[in-house]
Amino acid sequence: MKNIYSILSLCFVMMSVSLFGQVKIYAPSLTAPTDMAVGQMPNATLDWNAVTGDSLVIIYELEVANNADFTNSELFPKTDLTALTMTDLLFGQTYYWRVKAYDGGYESDWSEVWSFTVAWNVEMKNPSDGDKVFTNPEITWNELTGLVGYQLQIDTVYDWKKDESGVTTDIYDSYIVTNDDIWAVGNDGLVLHNDGTGWMVKDIGVSVNLKAVSFIDANMGYVVGDEGTVVSYDGTDWTVVDIGTTEDLTGVSFADADNGVVVGLGGTVVVYNTGSWEVVTTGDNNDLYDVSMLGASNIWACGKGKIVVNYNGTEWAANQVGSKDNYAITMVDENNGCVVGKSGEVFHWNGMIWYEEETGTSKNLNGVSFDGATGYAVGASGTVLMFNGKWNQITSGVGEDLQSVSVANGSGIITGVDGVIISKNGSGFNSPFLKTYELAGDTTSWQFNDLLFGQTFYYRLRGYHSIDTSMWSGVKSFTTQASPVLVAPDDGVTTDLEMEFEWEEYEGITNYIIEVDWSASFNDPSSFTTEVDTIVLVTSSFGVQYFWRVATQHAMDISDWSEVWTFTTVNTVALESPANNAKEVALCPLYSWGEIIGASYEIWIDIDESFSNPVMHTSDDPQHQCQSSLEKGVIYYWKVRGVSGVNHSEWSETWSFETEGAIGIDEQFNADAVNIYPNPGNGEFNVYLNSLESKDYQLQVVDIAGKLIHDQTINCQIGSNNIPVNINSIESGTYNLIISDNDNTISKRLLIK
Repeated sequence: MKNIYSILSLCFVMMSVSLFGQVKIYAPSLTAPTDMAVGQMPNATLDWNAVTGDSLVIIYELEVANNADFTNSELFPKTDLTALTMTDLLFGQTYYWRVKAYDGGYESDWSEVWSFTVAWNVEMKNPSDGDKVFTNPEITWNELTGLVGYQLQIDTVYDWKKDESGVTTDIYDSYIVTNDDIWAVGNDGLVLHNDGTGWMVKDIGVSVNLKAVSFIDANMGYVVGDEGTVVSYDGTDWTVVDIGTTEDLTGVSFADADNGVVVGLGGTVVVYNTGSWEVVTTGDNNDLYDVSMLGASNIWACGKGKIVVNYNGTEWAANQVGSKDNYAITMVDENNGCVVGKSGEVFHWNGMIWYEEETGTSKNLNGVSFDGATGYAVGASGTVLMFNGKWNQITSGVGEDLQSVSVANGSGIITGVDGVIISKNGSGFNSPFLKTYELAGDTTSWQFNDLLFGQTFYYRLRGYHSIDTSMWSGVKSFTTQASPVLVAPDDGVTTDLEMEFEWEEYEGITNYIIEVDWSASFNDPSSFTTEVDTIVLVTSSFGVQYFWRVATQHAMDISDWSEVWTFTTVNTVALESPANNAKEVALCPLYSWGEIIGASYEIWIDIDESFSNPVMHTSDDPQHQCQSSLEKGVIYYWKVRGVSGVNHSEWSETWSFETEGAIGIDEQFNADAVNIYPNPGNGEFNVYLNSLESKDYQLQVVDIAGKLIHDQTINCQIGSNNIPVNINSIESGTYNLIISDNDNTISKRLLIK
């Protein structure tokens, strides 16, 4: 009977599946956004997989709520679509959704319930915070769809700004008693106090590194530091207190005048109660870095090894929170707290559990503080995060490591290494410069124009649609470049009279202004304007040091002057040929020297080294071809100086050469009898030839393959001859110029550009 019963039971189950499977319709499975997705658009599309049934048309019903039990929900009209796009979802709101399917008269169960959270604000992209930019920077942001528009604000003031501490010592902690009573502590016994008029150093009688400070009111406060140091303040005097430990102390917190706690390395915890200190054991020996006390029965501390330690009035418990060391903790109330630490980790306490929050940074976070619902966390490399529904990185204006933050009553203090203090006072974005731009909802960029030079600007963005406006984005900053950057001529260089000045291009301006003066104070400068980043200028003065600088401008502002660079104009000529003390120089040599751009030249030639009776020539080029033969076998002296208007450079060195003993092609079969100028050239040149007699020569130009390019007969007289040759239709290249008579041939290299 048992076997028969089993077979009958199985048959019954199979019949049930066959009968009822035809009418059952399964719940849809949700696909997007993924469950618990964050940063979703206000027009998020909710998507699910289709299901099958008996009929050809399956319809679906979507329910969306702002709570998990759907007590406040909206049912959307039934549809045969498998996705619906939302409109005007609230920024930062978490929504719960589910879908049901209908097949004729049958309906499925509800699907799983998924949730998603709409973005709190717009995420800015470029430029990077603190970038140096031109006065027409373009800012960009990540697209946020489903908007009517954006509001963009830019201002020259911001609620956080760097303060002058007057010290360069590392500052580890601070505390705001009132807006006019603020304390900070740091290395080497440093204690700073600000009474509303500025920071002043206070001597409290210790020299160890001080790591933390806490006040109950203006007449009761404590500072703690290395070697178990605790110093109390009574409103007038500081007194060292022995609390029963010599461990380095890192944190202090007081709930009221009768209840406080100090923590330190090695798991040290010392509790204060009505005038007495007691060292307690927590059961964990990890270094503790910070502590926050809500009351005698509610103490929280954090430290090395992912540790968060809690006292509930009965016992101490140590738990691991996160995967990295925890450096700072603050508890707002028993259901709201925050711990921050290594690699940008942030965990929030909701009264029951610690859960991780997205920060967008991997920088170590060293301090955290809340003023109501607004929080701040600070850390390495000038990192500052602000919490206004979510964590956003905001500008700090500094690059140093930041150690602590304290905010209360709308005021705030951030401290860091090298004496850095950043103060918060007011809301920012309230100066007369403030500008607000209304932008279309489909834009993801905006370009500013004509911003002030050398100014730090702060900007933020928010989106809106018909029923809600997002939180402002994290505030970012950029600083416009104050002036152009010089490029050439190099600072301190010696230059020609004509030179090209160059500087880096500055975008978004109308023109540049360049000043040149003999005086570093620019009392009487020569001033020029140009729309491009170069200009060619000419001076007539040799051997003078000049100072120069550049500024730029647009319709709204003129920049600062650039750095001042100098140049000195050349004051002498460098001779080149004939070489000094050269022998057997042709009787009609070509003199050459180094070029001074912007100058002409004066050349003196004499057989007397003192130039008592010189032959003087002028030239616009850095060379001079003699026009008549010199004497054979004679030593000649020559020198050159530059000329510009009525001004002259210093004379060059005096060089000498000795002419050859005989001249002409017939007697001296060498190339010295022939010169070509200019060479290289463009095809128009002169051939200078010294001849012993009046006769005809054949002048030919052939290419390197031996092909004849030009052929002419020239008639020469005795002595120097200057024969112009014009073959400017010739292609660029290297050629041979051949001069011959019946008996002799001379070949010269000819270069055509």
